[in-house]
Amino acid sequence: MALRELAATVLATGALLGGSLAGAAASSAAEQPAPARAQLSCPYYSVCGKAANGSSFQYTTCNFTFQLPNLVGSGPLVNNQTPGTVARFYDKNHHLLFTSKAYQSRTVNWTPVWYVVAC
Repeated sequence: MALRELAATVLATGALLGGSLAGAAASSAAEQPAPARAQLSCPYYSVCGKAANGSSFQYTTCNFTFQLPNLVGSGPLVNNQTPGTVARFYDKNHHLLFTSKAYQSRTVNWTPVWYVVAC
């Protein structure tokens, strides 16, 4: 019974201070900006990525194996090449990890990825 009395007191105090606690919580939450989502600008004809550590890449040249910068953690991958163009991603031993067919935007764990052939 004491818990109910405490709850009633808290609710009454909230009402005296300018409304219900639920309203105060909603108002406070509405004033907070939404957390920023990972975004990546990637021009047409490019395949781009960015890891959690801030390292990023943007490539357009076909038939060339690029060694990626030190990508650590998860982050966006955007394949904004011409529709149907496939980018291939490889590990440090040049084993294929995954492909990305344009247009595609997704989140990738970049840590094991060392190389990319853009197209």
